Amino acid sequence: SAFVDALSSLTKFVMAGDKAQEIRAAVLNAFGVEDMLMLARALPGCEGLFDSNAQVMSQRQMFEEAEDASKQQHYGKESVGRLHYAIRALLKIICASLQGVVLFIDDLQWCDSATLDLLKSISLDAGIPSLLIAGAYREDEVTESHQLKLLIREKQQAGIEITEIKIGNLSPENVKSLVVEALGMEDDEGAVSTLAMTVHKKTEGNVFFVLIFLKSLYDTKLLQYNFGSMRWVWDDDSINTKLATKNVATILVNKLQRFGENSQIILKIAACLGAKFRTSVVATVTENMSQKELRRLSSIAPEGPEDSDTEDTPVSSLDTCLQELEEEGLWERVTDDVWNFGHDQIQSAALELISADKRDHFRGEIGNILMKRLDLEALEASLFEVVSLCNCSMATISGDGREELARMNMRAGMKASENAAFGTAAVYFKAGRELMGPEGWDDDQDMMIKLCSEGANACFISGDLDTMHQFIDEVISKDISVNDKFRVCEIECLAAQAAGKFGESLALCLEVRRQLGLPSPANKPASKFTVIKEFIKTKRALGKMTAEDIANLPALTDERIIKG
Repeated sequence: SAFVDALSSLTKFVMAGDKAQEIRAAVLNAFGVEDMLMLARALPGCEGLFDSNAQVMSQRQMFEEAEDASKQQHYGKESVGRLHYAIRALLKIICASLQGVVLFIDDLQWCDSATLDLLKSISLDAGIPSLLIAGAYREDEVTESHQLKLLIREKQQAGIEITEIKIGNLSPENVKSLVVEALGMEDDEGAVSTLAMTVHKKTEGNVFFVLIFLKSLYDTKLLQYNFGSMRWVWDDDSINTKLATKNVATILVNKLQRFGENSQIILKIAACLGAKFRTSVVATVTENMSQKELRRLSSIAPEGPEDSDTEDTPVSSLDTCLQELEEEGLWERVTDDVWNFGHDQIQSAALELISADKRDHFRGEIGNILMKRLDLEALEASLFEVVSLCNCSMATISGDGREELARMNMRAGMKASENAAFGTAAVYFKAGRELMGPEGWDDDQDMMIKLCSEGANACFISGDLDTMHQFIDEVISKDISVNDKFRVCEIECLAAQAAGKFGESLALCLEVRRQLGLPSPANKPASKFTVIKEFIKTKRALGKMTAEDIANLPALTDERIIKG
């Protein structure tokens, strides 16, 4: 997410500074191993703050082995609160040491509810010193009912100072000034008036589109440099005639189509992987799918006779293609292995290079290759992307492949839940349930219980109550033990409480206790005599035990009593 990217950048700044050891020591002193592991999972790119000595790494390995052995790990609102608390504590350490931090979060219009809830939690913590949060969003994509707008209004009503700076599109005058400067025509501004008007009309003053439009004029030789007169020349009528029916999006697609076949293939693969992609992942795809196969799966043009005779060779020169496209400003290098598209419109245009009727199948094929070929560490790092790609073609998957993909969706859903991204987790649990189909309960009852139970939990926390009830009802309707139904019963009780239906919640809890074989009091107010009697019984049972004695009692092992 954008917040993770911002914290990752902050971590790089910290680790490169002269206070790196001081901050790392404070982090290790403030957090236990379990909390450091939680932060490392939730904030990829920030591991350098935690994994700094062999003792921590050894403890981490021991803890992960213990965690893998646990089959009853659940994630709910308590885990969200714990993660928020840990991130706020981390920011307190960093901000106190640096004495001033600006955290810039881009593309807030696409942030999920989990990210916005975290921002809300941070903004309400007055204990974080010297922190300024700057966010950017596209106003035309954020309606008054958008969750970001609701959060901004809530913060303003709570008295939190929010400064809004509106950066609109360029005016015709601004575009003219930009064109004049770009073409070095300060001595003859009148000559560019018609061109500037055309540029503004086509781009509506969007800065990115203005630059793309000017580059496209040069690429198509409608704008050329005359070395005789030492100035740029163009014909306004030719520009208007040739580009009359084209918008900038079409012009951008046309620009990408002018690259060589290898570069276009790399563009298509990268666009499918997302706004951010890894060189190693792209390489895995190109090494396992020939140029001919990639063309067949993604080409807009129909396959001709010459295609069937084309030599079946792998895509070559990945580094050359990446560098060429970087020089064209289509993307930028973040690390040695990670790249970012320069703009989401570039990624969208690259997707347009893939035939619409082949797009989902192409994504699915990429996902299948990555699922089979990536090593465990690389697959874990790209789990969400790989599973999402595979899901694009789930309708065409049959047999054991559907169950395998369902398991991957469950794994992705659990990982998203660990990171408190319950909206994302719900998507994966729903996809996993769909993949299992009507026969799922006969094929793998345990996985169906897990998918529906954790799916209900994710939907409850993310606010999708209709789907939550569908998951719950499906489990309740099955002829399975109360232990298997317990998780969804627990969620149903919590949902009733959240809706203010306390009587209904209590009745559900008492019914579960009865099914567990535990004594259940009548669902009515207890008399004063009953309260006094139970108090005396409890006091006698405790005898002369101190609080320390109680804390040292052996752990309860009866699952029925724990659940009841």
